[in-house]
Amino acid sequence: MKKPEGSYHHGNLAETLKALALKRLEISKDSAFTIREIAREAGVSHAAAYRHFPSHRDLLAQISKDGFIKITEEFTKAENASSPSDPFDRLRRLGIAYISFCLENVGYYRAMWHIDLGPVGDLEDLMEAGKNSFLKLWETILLCESQKVNKFEARDMATAAWSLVHGYSVLLNECQLNNPLLQIDKNNALQEAEKILQILDSGLKNKSYK
Repeated sequence: MKKPEGSYHHGNLAETLKALALKRLEISKDSAFTIREIAREAGVSHAAAYRHFPSHRDLLAQISKDGFIKITEEFTKAENASSPSDPFDRLRRLGIAYISFCLENVGYYRAMWHIDLGPVGDLEDLMEAGKNSFLKLWETILLCESQKVNKFEARDMATAAWSLVHGYSVLLNECQLNNPLLQIDKNNALQEAEKILQILDSGLKNKSYK
């Protein structure tokens, strides 16, 4: 079997398989590819591929885990760049980091939330990576709560913040915001993101909530 250009070299088959699957996810949210198809594209036997990923779900879960690890790294950078005395600045920067990651890493973004993963309770490594990512938001929200600028509970602030940035990222990547009225696409997405995060910031600092 002739191997395609850029295909498997000894010692990196797992990474090659992930890269090929990730490329497909970048092109389309349809993850209906099989391990056999990815193996064929890599120029290796399906038996060799199955030794690394026994199922399509295993491959998707590994890409998802990698995505959560990478976005957590971006969150850490955002934290380090934020004002130590202003947790709301940190929250805003985390929001921009989230949107930027989803915009620039469409394949990972689609894998991380893909319906084909189903319930992930049996995927311990993925669960751990996802938890570590969420804790970045949660710890920041707890700091915001400690400022006593509103009467919201931490769980409500976290839900609002996550829903806002994730919903924006989904709509953006599926090209639902690029209509004649909103006119938001990948060219101005981050500029517009700053505005919606200002709305979140204003809402979280609203002392009139009972």
